[in-house]
This record gives sequence, structure tokens and C-alpha cells, in this order.
Amino acid sequence: MSHGLNPAAGANVQSLIGELGLEAIAATSPENFGYVTGAHVPTARTIPTRHGFAVTTASGKQFLVVVNLEKNLLSSETPISDIRTYVEFTDQPVERFAEELRAEGLGKGRIGLDLHYLPAAAFMLLRNALPQAQFVDTTAALGAFRAHKSDAEVAILEKAAKGTHKAVLDAMEAARVGETEKVISDRIAANMIANGADGTAFMCFGSGKYTHLFHAPAFDWAHVSEGDIIRFDVGGQYGAWSSDFARTYSAGSPTDLQKQTYSTLIDIETATIDIIRPGILAEDVFFFCRDQFKKHGLQFYMPHVGHSFGLELHEAPMLRAGEKTVLKPGMVFNIEPSTFDENRVAYHTEDLLVVTETGYRLLTLGLAPREIPVIGQKIVY
Repeated sequence: MSHGLNPAAGANVQSLIGELGLEAIAATSPENFGYVTGAHVPTARTIPTRHGFAVTTASGKQFLVVVNLEKNLLSSETPISDIRTYVEFTDQPVERFAEELRAEGLGKGRIGLDLHYLPAAAFMLLRNALPQAQFVDTTAALGAFRAHKSDAEVAILEKAAKGTHKAVLDAMEAARVGETEKVISDRIAANMIANGADGTAFMCFGSGKYTHLFHAPAFDWAHVSEGDIIRFDVGGQYGAWSSDFARTYSAGSPTDLQKQTYSTLIDIETATIDIIRPGILAEDVFFFCRDQFKKHGLQFYMPHVGHSFGLELHEAPMLRAGEKTVLKPGMVFNIEPSTFDENRVAYHTEDLLVVTETGYRLLTLGLAPREIPVIGQKIVY
């Protein structure tokens, strides 16, 4: 499924070529390739050795160098009509890319490339093929353009976020003490697909003594017990896009410590989200959130308190110390504070929002309830 071409993509790439004094930029990472072409090629992530190159020259000419197996898909999804191919196992992708650069008179040029993505071995082959070319890393610079989402892109992310949130609400209402983590996690996954996802992007799930395993899968041998805290971070795949959503529940009879830790975390998330507006720095959000943890006496350990979100799960800018990017309308962020209580039980909540001209707009159905929710109970928004 095509995710559509961001209307600013072409002009942004051209401006970057001029700014950096380049003769061309070749987008190679799945995210930057998708941004430049408007196309979604699933195998770009699942079979990364099938390198694809989306080339834009200083004159504005665009062409692709891709594996021949994907030409038909790309022809149906991108407005770029000049698609050149290589044959897997017969041709070396970067050497075919080098041939096409030479054919365009760029063999000795200054070329922008996603050097954070291209494997070292492939880059060595490329340098050998074009010894007089100069390669400049444009991974982050192209990625920075993706921070601003078009209205159509925001609509896709909002649909994914709301569908995932609804999937979680229904699954946790159906959850029961005694079920395994995997049964509950699988129910969330099935609901996401029923709500429009192509499949799952990731499913991180922990209950009881396993909540501190932040990115562990749901275990089929771990049964949810009365009094357990259940913490999860899940995402569905929606074409080139995904969702990213975290919540914390109780399996019943929460202790005073659990109630207090949870409600304080929700207060911190709420306060942090409420400062989001154009003009503040990304690091301002981090420092504010960190200070809220200190003010309320919760353990703070996070290297970031959220992240830009789009074609990539963690996009720039990150909401972290040292990130000086100014927030602007159209940027989309996940805000996700988390903490541990004195028993090393983990709590986590995460919501998606878009920065607007006057502040922000939530893209999930709403923030988590301030009182810790219990499985089997209905939450209404």
C-alpha cells in the first residue's frame, strides 16, 4: 500500500542539494527512500540486501535503481517513471548504482547518501567502483524533513493510533486473571488487525515480576495473577506506517503503592503534554518531564521522554537533553514517561499527538484514566 508522496518532498531534497553543494542525493534507507518516492516496498525492511536508490540530481532529474522484482510495484506507487533495475544474485546492487551514476555524468561528483544505513561492505564496494566520487552523509538531513507531516500523513497516523487504542481497550476488557501474557497480547494483535492493521509491528508485554523486561515478548508460560501490574508497549503495521502505544493495567486489587505510582505517572504525562506548543525546544519537554518526576518523587531513568514518529519508529527529533530542535506545527510526537516503584515493578504510558498552531492535538482516543484501570473493566472515551 502506497503511503503517498509528501508534497514538500521534492522541493526539500532540491534545497538540500543546493545547501550542501551536492550534485545528487541518493536516498537508500527504507524511510528516506519512501519519503522521496512516496512508495512502500515491504521487502526494503525484511530483505535489506535488496538495496534501493532513489536519486535526485541538482537539475531535478529523478531515477531509481532497484531490484527487478520490485519494478512493477514501484511503477504502481511512485510518480518517478525512470526505474532502472538490477538482477538479484547476478548483479551487485551498489555496482549497478555506480554504473547509473557514471551514465549520468556523476561518477566524479559530490553525492549525498544514507551512510547511516548502507552497510560498510556495500559502501566499500561503492567507493571502489567510484574512486573519484565524494560521498556525503545525508541520512539525518533527509530524516529531518520527515519530522514535518502533511495533513494526509497525520490522518494516517491518527487512524493507526486510534485503531490501536481501541484494540487495547477491547482486549483488556476481555482479559481475565489466569490467562497467559501471550493470550492477552494475541488478543490485542487480533484486534489491531480487525481495526485495519496489516499486522503487528512489535508487541512488548510484561506482567508481575516481568514488567521490568521492557522490550520482551509476551510469554506463553507467564500467567497473570491477581494483584499483578500489566505493562505493555505495542504497535500495528499500517502499510509504510505503524502505531506505538503503551499502557499499564492492574490485574485486580491494586496496592496503595501501585495506585499512587500509576496516578502520579499519569499526572506527569498530562503535565508534560500540556506544555507542547510551537516554539519550545525538544529538550525543554525532556527537562520539564524530568523535573516533574523529581517534584513528585518518582524514579526517573529515561534517556528520552518521547520521540518524533512517522515512517520510522524513533525519528528525529527525540525529546532528550541536548536536542535543540524547535517544535513546529505538523510535527508528530509520542510522549512516553515510564518509571519503577520500590519493588522494581515498571509502569509506562504513551500517547501520540500532533503539534498545532496553538498547542497540540491528541491523536489517540484520550489519555489513560488517572485511576489505574483493572482488566475486565470497560473504559469509555
